[in-house]
Amino acid sequence: MSTLTKLAKIEQKLDSMHIDLTKNKQDIEELKRKMNMGAGGIKAIAIFGGIIVAITVFVTKLLGINSQ
Repeated sequence: MSTLTKLAKIEQKLDSMHIDLTKNKQDIEELKRKMNMGAGGIKAIAIFGGIIVAITVFVTKLLGINSQ
């Protein structure tokens, strides 16, 4: 195998690695976006749940309902 053939194979492998790294970078960015959306959804559910609990407590105290 000549030096030029070896260099060509190495170049081909490097090009392939570059393509894979670029795809991995895009996949990581997409995963980060999805995780951020999920975290935002969890925050919204927590806030909504807190509001529901606060309203329930307020209404039960207003009506004089005991939970015992």
